[in-house]
Amino acid sequence: MSNEELIKQFYIAFKNKDELTYLKLCDDNIEWITSEGMPNGGIYTGGKEVFENYFPNMLANFKEFHAIPDQILNLENHIMVNGRYQGVTKHDKKFDVAFSHIFLIKENKIKQFRQFTDTQKIQDALRIS
Repeated sequence: MSNEELIKQFYIAFKNKDELTYLKLCDDNIEWITSEGMPNGGIYTGGKEVFENYFPNMLANFKEFHAIPDQILNLENHIMVNGRYQGVTKHDKKFDVAFSHIFLIKENKIKQFRQFTDTQKIQDALRIS
């Protein structure tokens, strides 16, 4: 499978909460780097840390949280995805913010994820006012 197809499958599996598929696409020692301004942002290593710690804790802030890819760019062993985060916070505030994700692919597995986004817009939506 091409690197681009691997990433497309990852987004579909994650959207569909198909844990077996998205875990299979990731290296056991994946490094997941999120912007510090994201809820629970930071660096997470290993599938268990990413999918059993980071995501449940980050997603607990939202009623809905969607990562919608618009563009996928193949850069040899890196794939860059541009898209939009859209969702609703626990306090019913909607948000829509652009993101870029960069994935490092080695041996047909996702080895690293890096996130770039305007975390201030997400933090503004999370504020109770």
